Amino acid sequence: MTGILVLGAPLGLVIFSKISGKQNDGLKNRQFSLIGLIIMAISMIGLLLVNNNWTAVLVTLFLFIYGIGGGHFQPANIAIIMSSGGKNSQGSIGALQRMIQNIAIATGTTIGSTIISLLKNDLSLGIKICWSMTLILVAFVILLDIVFNQK
Repeated sequence: MTGILVLGAPLGLVIFSKISGKQNDGLKNRQFSLIGLIIMAISMIGLLLVNNNWTAVLVTLFLFIYGIGGGHFQPANIAIIMSSGGKNSQGSIGALQRMIQNIAIATGTTIGSTIISLLKNDLSLGIKICWSMTLILVAFVILLDIVFNQK
C-alpha cells in the first residue's frame, strides 16, 4: 500500500518531464521553473489538509500533482544551471548541481525524520510540520524569483 501511495510523485515527474521538455524550446526555462514551483506549492497545500479520513488515492493524487510540478521544474532548472557556464565547464557544473541536490535530499530527509520521530505520538502533526516547512521554502524561492526577475 505504501508503494502505491508514494508512486504518484515519481510517476508525475516522469510523465511531465517528457511533456514539458517537448513544450519548452529552451527559451522558456525560467517560466517552466516558476510554473513547476507553483504547481508543487499547490500540491503541498493539499497535502497539508490531509487527515485520517482521506483515501490513499487522494493522497497519491496530490503526490502526482507534486510530480507534475517537479516535471516542469527540474528539466528547466537543470537547463538554466547548465547554461550558466561554457561547454568546457558543463561536467563540473553538472557534478556540483548533483552534489548539492544530494546534500539537500540527505538534509531534508534527516530533518523530516527527526521531526516525525520527535512527534511519534502525533504522526499527523509531524507530517504537517514537514510539509509546512517545505511549502515555506518553495514559497520563498517563488518570491525570490518574482522579486529578482521582474521586467
